[in-house]
Amino acid sequence: MSSGEICPNCAIEQPTGSKYCDRCGAPVQGEVASKSVKKMSKDEVQSVLHWREEKDQAFKGHFASPIPENMRGQFSGLNYYPVNPSYRLLCRLNKYPNPASVMMMTSTGEEREYLKVGHFSFIIGGKTHTLHAYKDLRQEASEKESLFIPFRDSTSGIETYEASRYLEIEETKEGEFLVDFNKAYNPFCAYTDTYSCPLPPRENWLEVEIKAGERKYIE
Repeated sequence: MSSGEICPNCAIEQPTGSKYCDRCGAPVQGEVASKSVKKMSKDEVQSVLHWREEKDQAFKGHFASPIPENMRGQFSGLNYYPVNPSYRLLCRLNKYPNPASVMMMTSTGEEREYLKVGHFSFIIGGKTHTLHAYKDLRQEASEKESLFIPFRDSTSGIETYEASRYLEIEETKEGEFLVDFNKAYNPFCAYTDTYSCPLPPRENWLEVEIKAGERKYIE
């Protein structure tokens, strides 16, 4: 077999020019990479700011807040980058017909099982990047399903939490997903080590700065 693409789902090498994996049927070439939406309406910007404000209120006063109880009195809010439409993308999911089961290591050294359901391709900084999307196998059937995207980028450990940031997204009526890095958030283990948080697989380490979403809690 001549050397070609590697299947993003099962990691098997494919013949040159293959559009779909011979083994699992996953798209090898996939959808055209998405570009940023460029503009956000005032309502869209306000929606992100309101989401952040509600989260700050919950972290300060809710009994289940990850902020240690002895620090909540002085908690004044999380740190964020300014809202930036350049990090807001409408993407189509490259779905895997036979999703692979993957084990993610957590911050406490445990393993947690997820399904790798597909990937998104998008353009930031003039280059194409890919993020894989997962579903948590522990998710209850009654809960609203969403896609889980843990990732690292070139700001990790410098301006943002070193271990990871997360995105959770849902499909739109048009069959697209709004991948909005302005809503990227820190896992609870960024605030205290009493939580066990999944760490992003190496395939979700982006070689670009994502200057959007939540920054380090304490800088």
